[in-house]
Formats: sequence, C-alpha cells, structure tokens
Amino acid sequence: MTTRKHTMAIFSLIAAMAVMAGIPRVAAREAIDFKRLLEEMPDRSAIAEFPRPEFVCKQASSYNRLSKTPGNPDWFIGGDFCQFYGSNDVEGRKEWFMLDVEGPGVVTRWWLTQYRYEGTIRIYLDGAKEPVFEGRGDKLVGGDGITGPPLAALRGAGCNLYLPIPFRQHCRITYDGPNAGTDFKDASIFYNINYLQYPKGTEVKTLTKADLKANSELLARVGRELPQPENNPIAIHRKVKGGVQTLKPGQSMTRKVTGQGAICLLRLRVGAKDIEQAMRSTVITADFDGKRRVWAPFGEFFGSGLGINPYKDWWRRVEKDGWMTCWWPMPFRKSAEVSVTNHGMTESIEAEFDDIGIAEWQWTDRTMYFHSAWRGENLIEFVGDDRKNMQEWNYITIAGKGVYVGDSLSLYNRPDMKSHLGPWWGEGDEKIFVDGESFPSHFGTGSEDYYGYAFNSTDFFDAPFHAQPSGKGNWGIGHTTNGRVRIHDRIPFNSQFRFDMELFHWQPKRKTDYATTTHWYAFDGSNSNGQVMPEKVREKVAQTAE
Repeated sequence: MTTRKHTMAIFSLIAAMAVMAGIPRVAAREAIDFKRLLEEMPDRSAIAEFPRPEFVCKQASSYNRLSKTPGNPDWFIGGDFCQFYGSNDVEGRKEWFMLDVEGPGVVTRWWLTQYRYEGTIRIYLDGAKEPVFEGRGDKLVGGDGITGPPLAALRGAGCNLYLPIPFRQHCRITYDGPNAGTDFKDASIFYNINYLQYPKGTEVKTLTKADLKANSELLARVGRELPQPENNPIAIHRKVKGGVQTLKPGQSMTRKVTGQGAICLLRLRVGAKDIEQAMRSTVITADFDGKRRVWAPFGEFFGSGLGINPYKDWWRRVEKDGWMTCWWPMPFRKSAEVSVTNHGMTESIEAEFDDIGIAEWQWTDRTMYFHSAWRGENLIEFVGDDRKNMQEWNYITIAGKGVYVGDSLSLYNRPDMKSHLGPWWGEGDEKIFVDGESFPSHFGTGSEDYYGYAFNSTDFFDAPFHAQPSGKGNWGIGHTTNGRVRIHDRIPFNSQFRFDMELFHWQPKRKTDYATTTHWYAFDGSNSNGQVMPEKVREKVAQTAE
C-alpha cells in the first residue's frame, strides 16, 4: 500500500524529471491578483497559449436596450447613451448600474465619453458599502483618478482605462448623474466596459487601494514598457537572413524556417511609386506547419492602412521610412514560411525583409497558431437613419477553438461636403457572438467607441492597445485607419466566434471603401470565412465616386 509520503515523493520525482526534460510544470494553484495581472501585461508569449484558468470575456455598455432581435429593424436602433442595468437609492441619490456582475472576475478595459463631464462614477467590490474608487469619468477613467497614462488616458475625446481590477465575489460600477433615458442631454454618458468571468471556485484576490501602493514600482515599470514595444521583444535564439528583391506583378519573395520555434520579430518594408496602392496590392502570407494561416494586404496587416502612417501599439510599429514591425509570436512545430507577393497590375515594387527573429518555443497542449485574414470591398453604399436597409459587415467568423486578439479598420469616406448632415460614418455598433450565442455578449455603442475615441475625432493617437494612425476620413473626404489589439480583453472561444459591425453613415446612401483585418490564435482544425481575394486588392484605392 502506497503511503502519502511515498505519493508525495513520486510527485516530486515526476516534477523534477519534467523540468529536466523541458516540459512545462503545472504551477501550484495561485490566486489571480493585481500583481499577477500587471506582470502578465508585457508578457508577449502568453497570448499564444489558451488561457489557464479559462475565462469568458464579456462587455457591458450603454447600447440601446430596444435592440433585441437580430435581422429586425430594432437591431439597428441608435441612442446608445444613458442605458443602464438597474439602479438603487444610496443616501438620497440614485446610482445607475453600468456594470453589475458576480465574481470571480476582472474588469479589463473601459471606454467612456460625455459632451460635458458631470456626475460621479463609483466602483464597489465584493458588496462593500463604500466604493474602492470614485470620481468624475474624465478623471477616473481618462485621467489620474486611479493610475494615469498609459493605462488611463483621454485619446481622441474618448476616456480609456486598461488597468485590471480583479474582484472575488461581485463588482458593481455605478453612475450618479443625469439619466437622459432616450432623450439626449449634454451630460449623457456613453460607455463600454470589458470584463472577465472565471469559473466558480477560481481564487481571485480583490483589488484594494493598498495594492496600488504596494505595487507602485511594478505599475511604473509596466507603464514604461508598454509604450516601448521595440525594447521588449521575446528573446531571439536564431535568425533567418533577410534580403531585398524587386517584384514584378505576380512575383513573390519568400523566407522559410525549419525546426520548432516561433517567429517573434518580423520586420519588412515595401517601396513603390504609388505607395498607397502598394500597401493594398502587396500581400503578406504566412504558412505554419504546412497550412496557410495569414493572408492580408501589407499595410493593413501592420495596421498602417493605405500608405505609410507612422504609429505603434504593443504588437506592431510603422516607421516614417516605411519599415513595419510585428511582434505577434507565431509558433510552429516543424516549419514556417513567410512571403510577400506583388498582386498589382502594372507596377513593380521593392520588397525588403530584415532578418527574421526566431524564439525557442516549448509547445504545450495550450499552444495555438497565429492567424490573420482580410476582407474588403469598395464603394459600399452606407445608409443613414433607415433601419430597414442598414447592413452589417462581418469582420470574421471562425469555427473551432481559439482566442481573438485584435483587428484593424481601413476605409475611404466620400461624404457630400455640401450636405447639412455630418459626414460621419462610424455610428455602427459592434456585435460579437461567442460559442453560438443567440444574443451577442459584446454589443457596442459605435465604431469609434470600439477603437477608443469619440465624436468622430480626426486626432492622431497611438497607445499600447489602440490607435488612429489616420483620421482624415472622419470629417471629410479621405482615409481613416483605426486599430485595436488585446491582452486582458482578448476573447476566448471554444467552438465559434463571429464579429459583425453595423455600417452607418449620417448622410443617406454614401459610397465608402471598407476593409478589415483580423488577428486571432486557434488550434489546428479550426477554419474561418477569411478569404484569399487577389481581385479585390488589385482594385484602385481611393477612386473618386461619380
């Protein structure tokens, strides 16, 4: 009969053998706390592993509650402000619920805006009578009310907060201020709040103000690292030599990698006379272990959009001289192949690879493959306030198991500048369905809200998790490029993922070029409706509507 002492000795021996063999050891159960969540933010390798413990990602927002039925006109109702999840009376004031969820969980990302900042937001954790944080929205979410930049900032008129807020039992976020219902007022509040929910029994330590003080040095370090992605790569253990080549229409330049590892540094540049067209007509592809998993126009894969629009987020960077960098880890067991193809009709381009950085990668039962897909169409007819004829654009639909990690939007807007109606194209709400939901667990309040800005701001901004490299098309004829990438607000799915975005224009029947590039990780056997579309990337960009 085996004694407890012998059993423990056997477990210790197995663990020691696993370490010597290079097999990841399952860590002892640790509480999810503020320190751990902060440490995970700049950990580039974690994104390619299916999360453990598993969680679901959801969103609370001020979307209009009259939107109930997919496919019906009510699905496209606007007025996405001052909509809440209930209320209660506290010491003579009414507090409206922006979020009211059971734990264990983590609030991961906020966005909000108001024309005029009024009212008080309060965060109550685990049923406490006193809020752990309270303040006006622009201070609490967009200022230094809790932390400050880069995790909290006002960008393009939108307040953004990416500080993780863990809670063990319950989280309630309230707003004490004007509630306009369905009538617009200057102080009306628009908001999106992303949060995670863990399985019952997951040990989570609730955030306190003392945790902020105790982890102030770590918080400062993370705040320095996230805006400097170039200084925080995954360690490179070998390189594949780069090179430069002139590519005539139809020609490709390819680099191959053999042996297990992960591409962790991909840096390329394309030169052409018509650089905007080249950014669309030049396509980057990537195969991992013999299967094509990436197909996207060069500029949009790197988040630049059409042309060279310098910016950087945590996963990508575009420089003024045209060099574009990607730090997404792309694991493979046996082989990888990255190609640049000139799908243009007439012009040759110059393609240049820097040396490709390869990291060692210990493949586990949670390791996933990186994927990117593009969809685009020119001269889509957007409608205005005509709910019977509104349409949605499908960013991506995926079957299988994986994690959604980001996207870019690139468009060309053609408003009638003589119209008394605004030229804004972006009131459409995102709707994300996970694992066959009948109603989306993410129902947004506007395309610009999803990307972290507001009120069709044309301002340039870049930040670790969202950016607007170009915003000319927000208030006139021109291009707009928006991007959002994810860490704690990444969205796991076990069987299916679908992302739809409403297409809305303030001016009826305006023609718009619209294209989206999506990024996700998934296990082998998954598939998507991402398409290989050479005929679409050959179309002339920014052509003038008749």
